[in-house]
Amino acid sequence: MKFCWAVTVAHRHSGWLVDGKPKKRRGGRRRRRRFQQGKERREREEKWKDKRRRRRRRLTPRLEAMKATVKGRYEGDKATAAATLAVTPSAADLRFKASATDAAFARGPSLEGLTLTLEKPGSFLLDLKPHSKDVRFQFMNSALLLDRRVSLTYTHSTTLSPSPAAPPTRTALDCSLNFDPANKLNLSHTLGSSGCRVRYSYAHGQDRLTTIEPCFDTAKNAWDFAVTRKFQGGDAIKGTYQASTKLLALEWTRDSKIGASFKVATSFDLSDQSKAPKLIAESTWNYEI
Repeated sequence: MKFCWAVTVAHRHSGWLVDGKPKKRRGGRRRRRRFQQGKERREREEKWKDKRRRRRRRLTPRLEAMKATVKGRYEGDKATAAATLAVTPSAADLRFKASATDAAFARGPSLEGLTLTLEKPGSFLLDLKPHSKDVRFQFMNSALLLDRRVSLTYTHSTTLSPSPAAPPTRTALDCSLNFDPANKLNLSHTLGSSGCRVRYSYAHGQDRLTTIEPCFDTAKNAWDFAVTRKFQGGDAIKGTYQASTKLLALEWTRDSKIGASFKVATSFDLSDQSKAPKLIAESTWNYEI
């Protein structure tokens, strides 16, 4: 009893008990209601601000990646260079590219050798050469047919220049069928021509490091052969032979881990052995900005 009396007196002095009963606090529900309303108002404001930030991000074009490629090529006694700048906005799947060869700067800045490209990978591609006014359209699509991947590519090249020396309009269709990761069949046909090219690709081995590609051209009634062998470390050797022109070519390429690739190629004209072999050296450097 003494202990209970002491606790009751202490609570009386603290203001929590009145005559041994809990003291009723006025305005408790009102304060809780105001607190809940303030919390809901702050949540609505945060959602509104977040919605505005997302909308501003969507409407403001930003650059997700910008890549630059510099390529140098040496062929016999002739050396050429080319540069490509690719820009990919984050708000779309489009890719903008501008490519220029050394011809654009040989006699001062000019449009010669300049190519502008608008591309959506796997969907379409548009090339424009301002100097010659050549335009190339390319549309790609793929579908599953009997559990096999079929890819179709439509390419149309034309020119907007009224010059009589302008190249003729060209339209090509390309179809590829993937039977499995190791076997692929490709069919190419140019509208207006009398033939087509049929290419079969076979990747041998578990790692598919060796690829054999025979090709038959029905217009020339001739075969082409290509064999590619890849090695660990990024090296690859490729040999091709064109039966119609009796041209034998060998090529060695290497992909570096620092974003560069190198290629050395040589070709032999077996129809005229008096001709010296042609040597080509090429290097490509990729930079990400």
